[in-house]
Amino acid sequence: MAGSPDLELRLGYLDLGPADLERLALLRPSLEKHASGLVDSFYHHLLSFSSTRRLLVDPGVRERLMSAQREYLLSLAGTTIDESYLEQRRLIGEVHERIGLEPRWYLGAYALYLSLLVPLVHEVHPHDSIEAGRTIVSLQKRLFLDAQIAMEVYIDLQQQQLQYFTGELAKESRRLARKFDDQRVALKLTEKRARVAEELASVGTLVAGLAHEIGTPMGVIQGHANQLESAVSDEDAKWRLRTIQEQVGRISKIIQTLLNMARPGKSQQVLVSLDSVIETTLTFLTEKFSRRGIEVECEVDSAQSVLGDPERLQQLFLNLFMNAVDAMPEGGRLRIRLTASDDDEIEISVADDGQGIPERDLPRIFEPFFTSKEAGTGNGLGLMVAKGIVKDHGGSMKVESEQGRGTEFQIVLPRNNEATAP
Repeated sequence: MAGSPDLELRLGYLDLGPADLERLALLRPSLEKHASGLVDSFYHHLLSFSSTRRLLVDPGVRERLMSAQREYLLSLAGTTIDESYLEQRRLIGEVHERIGLEPRWYLGAYALYLSLLVPLVHEVHPHDSIEAGRTIVSLQKRLFLDAQIAMEVYIDLQQQQLQYFTGELAKESRRLARKFDDQRVALKLTEKRARVAEELASVGTLVAGLAHEIGTPMGVIQGHANQLESAVSDEDAKWRLRTIQEQVGRISKIIQTLLNMARPGKSQQVLVSLDSVIETTLTFLTEKFSRRGIEVECEVDSAQSVLGDPERLQQLFLNLFMNAVDAMPEGGRLRIRLTASDDDEIEISVADDGQGIPERDLPRIFEPFFTSKEAGTGNGLGLMVAKGIVKDHGGSMKVESEQGRGTEFQIVLPRNNEATAP
């Protein structure tokens, strides 16, 4: 019975040695003779319990059980206990656990075996009660060894299941924690957006009132300048009056734009030539470009048009160009490129070689009221409005920037293929 230290330790605990196996080997002829009757008694005992009776409904299961029990009874008279025997008993223990047999059931089975086999021991040793008693003790040791292995397998499998469920519980706990954090962030963002909406509503109200207050005196100035133009003959004076009227008209247009932002009406949907919008917007800023020393490179495909609102698209480019101007206080180069892709889309690039955007600020540049400019030089709404205009026109917008090396805004808009814009 030599084997691993584990096997020797098991047998040592039970004091199960070669003498015990020799005593049990003497039972083999009687076991072979009475095996069928013993198995029948064992089977009928199982039928008296509903929990084990359910396991024996299938005839195939019943036949396998009867065969396995006969083999087990005969194995009790075996003379060898080695590692292969222990492995076989472990496999049987795994089957018991898999089909749902709890320890109380197979411990009860071992007790039943002992009660069935004690009379058989006395039959083998009818006139030697001392040897019969020693044989019964050897049988107990052998049954306890098998019960020990079965219990260990059951406990190991239960621990494995417990570890698995503990791991799953930990994963679910981490998932819920992440979900809670995400929801908390989303709640904060929602609260922030609500505050921004309130601020924008207040700004809208303020702009509307301001536009009304400025619009009235502007109308008076425009009317008096118009009347004075017919009352003077000097060309220089007339030119100055026309200049006043043009600038008042410009102010009125700016006021109207503010009103449109504060109380936006229904967006127009007309065919818009993007090259014309870009050219007009650049014209507005010619003087500012010149003062800042900014050189403009414009590479525009004049055949591209989109379906949209020309005033809002002009506001989009104005915001981007002004953003580029602010990024180049010492002068630089503004590069505008408009091309058509193969996917019925128009790609627009607005790039500068200015100061660039710090990496930490990039995720926030489209947030309302976020600005890295000095106080009084920006309100943090330009890029938010620009992105909203692009989105309303079915497009997308992204930015690439490196601090000290400039910024590029990339816009993609759906191309209109049905007609050519005027």
